[in-house]
This record gives sequence, structure tokens and C-alpha cells, in this order.
Amino acid sequence: MPALPPWLLIFPILGALVLFHELGHFATAKLFGIKVLEFGFGFPPKLFGIPFRGTIYSVNLIPLGGFVRMLGEEDPTDPQSFARQAVGKRMIVLAAGSAMNMLLPVIIFTILFALPHETLLGGSVIVTSVAPSSPAQEAGLRSGDVILAVDGEAVTSPSELIALAKNRGGEPIVLSLRKASGVTGLASSPEFMTSQTVSVVPRTDPPRLKVVDQVTNPQTQVSVADASQYDSNLGVGDTMTQGAIGVMIGLTNAKFGMTTEPVWTAVISAVKTIWSVLSFTWSGIADGISTGANPGIAGPVGIAQATGEIVEERGFSQVYQMAAILSISLGVLNMLPIPALDGGRFMFVVIEWVRRGKRVSPKKEGLVHLVGFAVLIGLILVITFFDIIKVASGESFLR
Repeated sequence: MPALPPWLLIFPILGALVLFHELGHFATAKLFGIKVLEFGFGFPPKLFGIPFRGTIYSVNLIPLGGFVRMLGEEDPTDPQSFARQAVGKRMIVLAAGSAMNMLLPVIIFTILFALPHETLLGGSVIVTSVAPSSPAQEAGLRSGDVILAVDGEAVTSPSELIALAKNRGGEPIVLSLRKASGVTGLASSPEFMTSQTVSVVPRTDPPRLKVVDQVTNPQTQVSVADASQYDSNLGVGDTMTQGAIGVMIGLTNAKFGMTTEPVWTAVISAVKTIWSVLSFTWSGIADGISTGANPGIAGPVGIAQATGEIVEERGFSQVYQMAAILSISLGVLNMLPIPALDGGRFMFVVIEWVRRGKRVSPKKEGLVHLVGFAVLIGLILVITFFDIIKVASGESFLR
């Protein structure tokens, strides 16, 4: 029997995430005495449904979604209807799905941190290239230098250096270095290195320079010769991006070991990891908006392809981490004030609260959600089109 392609894993993953999301709506609706007519897994057409205590639990054909259908979502005439409930209760019900999607990654990452897992115990942060006209170049850093500490605080991973540099943007910092030898072939040999400290001022807004053959404006352009020395993958027409200091860094002499964490510290580590994911995602979106570039948004096809690549390149163990990140994305996306999503409906409840109980007419709200849903489906189709092109061209969704 031939092995199933790994991208098919996206179906049970999304199915589980949606089920967890809908459980949030379902549980809070039941808690507040709202009559739930149907708890559906997947989108219609319906395959089958089981009635139990006034609710139909259905399984539907399309497995990439789910829904909770409550009594009177727009009609407040029945005491058990959703629309009859107080503003605060409706807000909680609408936000509960996303809250569950944010809780699930905490559970997943807590388990991963509490179980034995391979951890970077330390290493040396090495400069692999220096951007032209950057603070690093002005301070005399060059390829092969090892950064030992920032303001006396030891750094043992690239992420530590990046965080310290970002937090001190606009302020001078002192880098403790093990300088590379200037003799060809001896740059990475510790016995030919010397210690040195240099002062650098990290930039709060690093430049984005267009790679050109001939530079006419140094503020916005960089020559292809200089750019390729910094990043050999850059060519004419590309954009050279830099960090706060203006170096590319790597890790050498890395030491790994199996570690575990107590549950209470694992929870803290899980929350920190989720916060890092949110910060990184927001930075990518903001960067994409400012530059007009795709910040890494993918549709169902792209997510499925990325899932397959993760399994093939990194193994099934990484699928749990991807599921956690997808859950975070689903939770954030659903609470955006976009019509047809939970956040769009939440927005109308907020409007009602601001207007001291005066509701927007169900007809108008329904029309807004219908238009929003149509636009959302159109956007998904456009993203899917470009995902298919990317798959056909053989591009990776992980790079």
C-alpha cells in the first residue's frame, strides 16, 4: 500500500483546531443558557446528525471548518436566544472560540517543554557577513568575528544578540569580540584570534536598500557588488534588508543536550514562545504592509504544502509546533474586525454597547456579513491561486 502524502495531515490538524475553536463557543453558550440548535463539524452538505438534549451534533462533508448554530442569533424574541443575552455574555461567547485557540498552544508547548527535548545549551555567535555602511562596518566588525557579550552580558545564541540589540535601539552598546585573524585561512582558528571591545549604536529603523547596478542614491540603493558580499543570494532588483547592527550571524561550536522543565516553568516558557510568535507575525505583517510584499500569508494550499515540507524535512515531531502556531493564527484571525468572522460580529455588539443598547438592524448587519464573507472567499481564492503557482514552480513555503 503506497504511503499517503504528508500534506494530507493538514486535514486532521485543521479539523482538530476548528473543533477546539467551536467548543469554546459551544461551552460558553451552554453555560449562559443559550439554546444551541446545532454543533457542526465541517461545512455542509450534512453527512449525518445525532440529536441529543435539544442540540443536533452533525458531521458535514467539507472538513475544513465548523460551526455552532444558536437560537435567535439575530432575533431576541426567545429568552434562550443568543440575541436576547446581555452584551457582556454575547461578547464572551463570540470571543471564546479564539480564546480556546490561544489556550491550545499553551497546552501543546507546555507539554513539549515538560517532556525531554533537545535544547541549545550554548555556542558562539559568529559574524558571517557585514552590511556596507552599517554600524557594524563603521565599528570595524568583519566576517569571522565572534561576539561574546553585549554590555558584559554573555550571548550564546543569535536570538539573544538580536533581542539585546533591538532593546537598545538608538543607544550605544559595547560588544565584546574575539576578532578573526586577518590571515587568509586562519579566520576561524581561536589561537589566531584576539580579544577586543567595540561600541555600536543599533538602529531603530534599519534601511531597506534596492539592489542596483549603478548607485544614484545611497540612501535608498546599494550596488549589486556590495549587496552580494553581504548576501550572495541578492541580485539586481532585490531588496537588501538588515538588522539593527547590520550583520548576518550564525552559531558555531553549538552544544545541545536533552532537558526537561517542571510544569510551572514550562507554562511560562510556553507563554513566552507564543508571545514571540505573535510579535514575529505582527512584525511580518507590518513589514509587508509598509513594503507591499507578502509577509508570508498562505491559503489552504500553502498551509498543506508547508505541512508536507515540515514532515519531510524535520519529521513528525515538528507537526505539533506547527499545529500550535496555526492555532494562534486562527485565534487572532477570527477576532479581527472583519465581517463574517467572530471579530466582525463582536464589533457589532460593541457598537450596540456604545449606542447604549440600540442595535444595528439584523437586515443591515446580515448584509454586511454577507458582503464580508464574499470578499473573504475572494481573498482566499486569490491567495490560493498564488499558492498553486508557488507549488508548481517548486518554491518552498518554509524559506
